[in-house]
Amino acid sequence: MPAPPVLPAELEIAPLKSPPSVQISVPGSKSITNRALILGALAQGESNITGALASEDTAVMLEALQRLGFAVQTSQQGTSIAIHGRGGEIEARKATLYLANSGTSLRFLTALCALGSGEYLLDGVERMRQRPQEPLLLALQQLGVRAEAEFGNGCPPLRIQGRGRMQGGYCKLQTAASSQFLSALLMVSPAAGGETVIELEGALRPHYVALTTAMMQQWGTSAETMPQGYRIRPAQYQPQKQYQVEPDASSASYFFAAAALTGGKVCVSGLHADALQGDVRFATETLAAMGCRVQDTPQGLCVEGPPPGELKGIDRDMSAISDTSLTLAALAPFALSPTTVRNIAHTRLQECDRIHAVCSNMKLLGVEVEEFPDGFRIHPARSIRPARLETFADHRIAMSFALIGLAAPGIVIKNPACTAKTFPDFWQRLELLRNKETLL
Repeated sequence: MPAPPVLPAELEIAPLKSPPSVQISVPGSKSITNRALILGALAQGESNITGALASEDTAVMLEALQRLGFAVQTSQQGTSIAIHGRGGEIEARKATLYLANSGTSLRFLTALCALGSGEYLLDGVERMRQRPQEPLLLALQQLGVRAEAEFGNGCPPLRIQGRGRMQGGYCKLQTAASSQFLSALLMVSPAAGGETVIELEGALRPHYVALTTAMMQQWGTSAETMPQGYRIRPAQYQPQKQYQVEPDASSASYFFAAAALTGGKVCVSGLHADALQGDVRFATETLAAMGCRVQDTPQGLCVEGPPPGELKGIDRDMSAISDTSLTLAALAPFALSPTTVRNIAHTRLQECDRIHAVCSNMKLLGVEVEEFPDGFRIHPARSIRPARLETFADHRIAMSFALIGLAAPGIVIKNPACTAKTFPDFWQRLELLRNKETLL
């Protein structure tokens, strides 16, 4: 992965002088890239992944796969990856995997290590050590895998002691905290020695699971839905000669929101309304409900905002596309009526407590906000107070609150380099909104 740009400790965002009218590209989807790497490792033979995301989250996944014995080659820019799958086997008998704060990598690799014959330790940054993984550990234990948290608290570091290929069986899985637990089990289960049945308990955000099952089908396997869960029979993943990763819909949300905020028009190249990623609904449903015009063109999805001052406030269950709840929060002070975000309690356990982070920064901006256990309500603001905003080392807090600086002066983002987690050149691409050479 190329080194991310050197950034200052604080970055002031200059308001846009005129509404943007641009065609812009965003990096590949993190969700798809990391799933494709796991599926490629499980396939038998070489798979070639193009349009991949090159970021911290995908870099730690690649390094971990190499530590497990998988041969990986990447292009200079990191967007093309060749991975040599081993048909469900893991070569390494012992490995320590450092996964920074990448929850996706941790969960997917925890399940993958259950297929190995050896001992594997998975760890990360201090915040990762506060993120519970107990539901996945309990499910693996029911499937005959020795999986435990080193400190007995359900959080990393995690120790997986594999006894060879997981044999399948029956497990119950709590899904309220994260759908990634289910995605992890679904992807590795075809490599088990027997049929696997997963019974689900608790709420489920189905869109990320739908992404997982759709990609499993693309790679030659399937998961059968049952009234209370899934049945997965043993099968062999097929390597992909060329697997194209979609542009990241979560990353695109910031540029679509910029159009909504300013009354401009932004098109994101290569992203369409029928994308595998559920977060595309931020444009097609959420922004449309706020009064934006959304068009799917041959070049990509386009969002045109209403005239400034005419953005509508909304009341929304954002559980299915919770990453974009932060993008919505940045628009809320500029809406005509309050905006309420519901059913995202699980985001308190992500890179930071995202609900509290949103409410804390809104108060710094002088915006009236109400914090709920599972969300928040943000009221229209007559004015935005200049402020130095905390990012809490969370890439999505940084990128979302940068949008406010496009419409209000005096907005300073602390620790802007944290966007390297999923979008290393975000700040350079944000500046393209001012570039008249990219006019539509």
